[in-house]
Amino acid sequence: MLPIKPRYLFLVVTILFSNSTYSESSFFHKIKLIHGISIDVPTHWRILSQATRKNINTAGQSMIDNSSLERPSGRKETLLAMNALPRPAGAMIRISVTSPPDYTQDDLNNTTKSELKEISIEMLNMFRKLESSGLKIIEMQPTRIEKFGDYSVLVMSYVRAGLNGPSPWQVTQYKIPVSDKLIELTLSYRKSDSIVWIPILERVKRSLIF
Repeated sequence: MLPIKPRYLFLVVTILFSNSTYSESSFFHKIKLIHGISIDVPTHWRILSQATRKNINTAGQSMIDNSSLERPSGRKETLLAMNALPRPAGAMIRISVTSPPDYTQDDLNNTTKSELKEISIEMLNMFRKLESSGLKIIEMQPTRIEKFGDYSVLVMSYVRAGLNGPSPWQVTQYKIPVSDKLIELTLSYRKSDSIVWIPILERVKRSLIF
């Protein structure tokens, strides 16, 4: 069988999803953030304003306060918040940095399978306490550790109820301790449209530089 060259495969996928054609470079552009972080994001998605990002942080902190959970020790700052278009959004990108981090690369490299299972249980219990604020978790998936280049990454995934429709959402958080900070990339999408969102978000994740 003859191999399918990437440019031909790209053409097939483009025809599958649309009757229009665009240059490949028009789909993504690089965004440079503070702390030496950069990432490629879809050009047609909406970047949320600084005020909206502050509201996201304030809402998260308020949910913790209202549930009587212990406040995190580090200072968390949301650097990027993007929603897919058209509205209501079917996928989201979030990047935040917390200083100082709660754990290090050595901690992740020495984490056992039983400890990862305990982390999943603790996270599910925390989410249950936040349900009064409107967050409903349908499934807490196994916590795992992956490699991202030379770095170990704590990966936490769960399925939550949708806010603007019946379809649930898949949420995956990639937590990367780097020197004096924790970089967190959160990718989420509406599961009913996963065939569209998964390849886009995977492309976004693979482009992350820090």
